Amino acid sequence: MRTFFTTSFLFIFLILLMVSCQSSQPTFSKRGETYKSAREIAEEKRLARKSGRMAERRRTKGKPLASKDRTSRTKVYNPRRVDEDVATVIETARSFTGTPYRWGGTTRVGMDCSGLLCTSFESIDVKLPRTSEEQSRYGKDVRVKDLKEGDLVFFGANRNSREITHVGMVTEVISDNDVKFIHASTSLGVIENNFFAEHYQKIFIKAVRPFSE
Repeated sequence: MRTFFTTSFLFIFLILLMVSCQSSQPTFSKRGETYKSAREIAEEKRLARKSGRMAERRRTKGKPLASKDRTSRTKVYNPRRVDEDVATVIETARSFTGTPYRWGGTTRVGMDCSGLLCTSFESIDVKLPRTSEEQSRYGKDVRVKDLKEGDLVFFGANRNSREITHVGMVTEVISDNDVKFIHASTSLGVIENNFFAEHYQKIFIKAVRPFSE
């Protein structure tokens, strides 16, 4: 009888030992691999994702910005597309010719000077800042003798003012003293004038080029 209980006890003990040994093996480890905790595995995955993001940044460094990034900085253009984009913006602006001036307006019902440019640049999916003063910082400064189509020209309220209150866009360079620009005039609405007219030369402050080359 004692032999029977002793044998049974040993049999049960061996079964429990085998079960214990089997359950101690991590279910996510493969044969030959070193045991890794869930925390270690998660940390390895996090580092791998971080390494992938850094590799992607290096791969895309210097490439044109995606459209979703255009709202906060100057658009980087493919040189072959510059002329096409400029033409599109100018054509859109000219389509508003005769629209009455309306402070804060951006539609055919009425628009102000910066509103005209905001609406025109939307035709190429570029969101300009809303005010003329902010737009004057959107791009690089350009000398008057280097003006070309698509450049933005900024003006003050009078000859002695250095505060930007008005903006227009160059639409056509005909000669050294005949450069057309379109703007929303408070008295005549959206209209094109000669940039070198005496009145505009007196109040001109600066020009910028929003299209990178």
